Amino acid sequence: MSEWIIGFDASTPRCVVVLGRIAEGERQVLVVADERDEDEGGNQASVHLVTRLHAALEQAGIRPSDLAAIACGCGPGTFTGTRVAVSTAKGLAVGLGRPVVPVSTLMALALAAEGSTWVLPLLDARRGEAYGCLVRCAWADAGGIPRVELVEEPRCALASELLQSAIGHAGDERITVVGTGVAPYRDALPESLRETAQPVAGPTAIGLWRACARAFVDGAAIDPAIVEAVYLRKSYAELGVNKPKRPFVRSPFV
Repeated sequence: MSEWIIGFDASTPRCVVVLGRIAEGERQVLVVADERDEDEGGNQASVHLVTRLHAALEQAGIRPSDLAAIACGCGPGTFTGTRVAVSTAKGLAVGLGRPVVPVSTLMALALAAEGSTWVLPLLDARRGEAYGCLVRCAWADAGGIPRVELVEEPRCALASELLQSAIGHAGDERITVVGTGVAPYRDALPESLRETAQPVAGPTAIGLWRACARAFVDGAAIDPAIVEAVYLRKSYAELGVNKPKRPFVRSPFV
């Protein structure tokens, strides 16, 4: 017997929705894969998240009550997108009486790097820093779920520090660097890693689905009341770095 799982992540400029089945023996089938980047007008892709979740259910021909769990990318990444995803997951789970499966956005990013044993997902955190963690992957066949080992805990640090630490663990073995942090911090990458680096906008649908499936099979489903977003650092407001997006203009009416 298989169980239906819906998952989504909005912590990067790419908002992803996946829906599929997980069966005994760690077998899985991805049925709906919907990944979209922010539109040209600058609107965050998570704005239409709920509409896309309904569309995914309709495409698969199932009802919300058929779901066994709600999987959610909990960050790190953009604060607004992460909050939207987490609050949406908690609301759906409470309404349906289902658990939430928290998924690391970095793990979802890592599991898009098909065939790479050592993966360093790198998300641009601005101000010269990146979110990252070293992941070791053991890949399965097309219908299987990869096994993953979190070699280093996710953290926010200088990209060069994350890279040096990863190289220290992997030694002479190749590391695949993937994510939004590749382009802005390309100069920090050793020459040997630049050719294989993948500057993507966020997790792919297959990467997110693999992370959701692995977390579900490993028993990560929890009560929605205790699900929390993962930020890894304070917001601009908390740090006192409140820079207006546009110059201050005095109103002519005052």
